Formats: sequence, C-alpha cells, structure tokens
Amino acid sequence: MGEELLVEQIEAGADFIRDFNDYVPVSVACWVIPTESDNVFLYIASDDIDDSNIDVAYGEVLRRLNGKKSQWLDPFQIKLVNTSEPIAQDAIKIRDRRPVPSVTHYGTGGSSIGGVSIDGASIYPPVSAMSVAP
Repeated sequence: MGEELLVEQIEAGADFIRDFNDYVPVSVACWVIPTESDNVFLYIASDDIDDSNIDVAYGEVLRRLNGKKSQWLDPFQIKLVNTSEPIAQDAIKIRDRRPVPSVTHYGTGGSSIGGVSIDGASIYPPVSAMSVAP
C-alpha cells in the first residue's frame, strides 16, 4: 500500500526539478506512488539522459542535493529516465491533456502509468510554467 504525497513533498520536488533543469532540460517530472510499495518516487525524464551518462546524472543529483537536507526529498527516491521511457511518455500525455500551470494529480487504486500499477501520481507542469507554486 502506497503513501500519500504531502504539499511539502511536492514543493521540494518542484524546487529540485527547477534546479536540475539547469543541468539537463527536464521534459517531464512526476511523483509516482506504486501500488505494491511503501515508497514514493520522483521520476525525472530528459532527452539528455541515457545509458551512456546515467551514472554522471545521478552524481549530479547527489551534488545538487548536497547540503540541502530535506525530510521531503531523499536522493534514493529520485529515478532518472530518458523521455522515451513508457512512464515518461504516459506522464507527458496525461500532463498535456489539460495544460495548466500547476501539478496534475492522476490515478487512484487500479490506475497505471508506464505499465506501473499506482495508487496515484502527481505530474508537474513544464518547467517553464513551474514558477507558480504546485
């Protein structure tokens, strides 16, 4: 059984995504609450992340989180993927159905995103629209 996302967690994710976007352009980002897990994950997708540089990109995650101790964001919650991955593709489709400058909440028990059964997901707007609080 998954957990619920808190406003503070969504805001911490938004701050990190804006910062990480300075490293690579973020195509889509979303919190995912898998049905069969007690964890929640922040997926960040970019065309510039692939198998050839994933280790360097995770190093950048650690570098950018260093010194920013937060109870709302742990580096082990972050999953970096290429925009071509099914979870990123589905998140883009869901986000773009109703483009709004705020977080789109999706799914309940029995839903899925990118082939992952979820209790819910929170999909961020494009980074350019994220100046509005999520």
